[in-house]
Amino acid sequence: MKSKNFSKIIKALNSKGFKNIELDPVIETKYIRGVNLKKYLFTFNDDKGVSFSLRPDLSLMSLIQFSKTKKYNKHKITYSGESYRKNKNIRSQIGWEIYNSNNQKDDYEVINNSITVFKKITKKKGYLQIGNLELFSSVLNQLHIPSRWKQRLMSNIWNKKYFYEILSRLETNKDYDEDEIEIDKKLFYKMKKLDPNQIIAGRSIKEILARFDLKINKDPRTPEGKKSAKIIKRFLKIKCSIEKAPKILANFFNEHKLNIKIADNYFPIKRNKIKNFSVEFCASEIPDVQIYSSLVFSISFKSKNKLTKILNGGRFDNLSSSLGLRPCKAVGAAITLI
Repeated sequence: MKSKNFSKIIKALNSKGFKNIELDPVIETKYIRGVNLKKYLFTFNDDKGVSFSLRPDLSLMSLIQFSKTKKYNKHKITYSGESYRKNKNIRSQIGWEIYNSNNQKDDYEVINNSITVFKKITKKKGYLQIGNLELFSSVLNQLHIPSRWKQRLMSNIWNKKYFYEILSRLETNKDYDEDEIEIDKKLFYKMKKLDPNQIIAGRSIKEILARFDLKINKDPRTPEGKKSAKIIKRFLKIKCSIEKAPKILANFFNEHKLNIKIADNYFPIKRNKIKNFSVEFCASEIPDVQIYSSLVFSISFKSKNKLTKILNGGRFDNLSSSLGLRPCKAVGAAITLI
């Protein structure tokens, strides 16, 4: 990023009330949960054996630092610096976030500032795509599939390749062989006579038996897997103008007999155009970092007839609690350039 663009962005955010904070260069690895981050860390241990890594993502670093403060009123912050991952070059990142946020006006403000930032670095036409992970979760919870499969799908939606592998297995039952199940059942009854604390392939017999009991007896796969997989795929293909989204989603839910209601003001942006940006709902709008819990959005521009994402954001109300930190509702966005 050219230094003059960098300073323009910071100055624009400061004028909107966002205050600069300095981020630590390292993070305790215990706070990094997402697979897409974990496998690309630069890690080391301190003299007490505590594992640290160079920060792989500045948004996560910002949340951890703020959650450890005793600030409970609304705070608007901005940060900048480099993030480090083994699969990428060193990347410059600028972020802007609102902490202790609890209303849709903050969502709109973050999106509005995202558009301002985009305009500071390019004159190209921007495309704003909005999604919401709560909608996907609601669809998933309404379907007649085992809870362990719902959990696997929800946990791996960030990893698109593996997510669709799971969906394929649910749809085709290709990993479900009745003859093998019968063999496993015989082994199950034999293992019940063994010491439950004995370790086999890294797991105790007690854990193996509990897993098998859940898979076959308490939470078996249903014959509706194929139908459910098709509904999930159809939902993730929904893409339309933001103005039409509430009606199109309502029709989809009614068609599949899903007890989900969506209000006309559900999304923070209601118009198809905002500051000359095209705005659309995209059900498959999911960043590759496991941070967000509900609203997600991105801004892209066209390059060689393809949309190139340059900016991502969303709401991450549950992240701090999941990391063992104090609850802190937040919404934010960041732009990353090599």
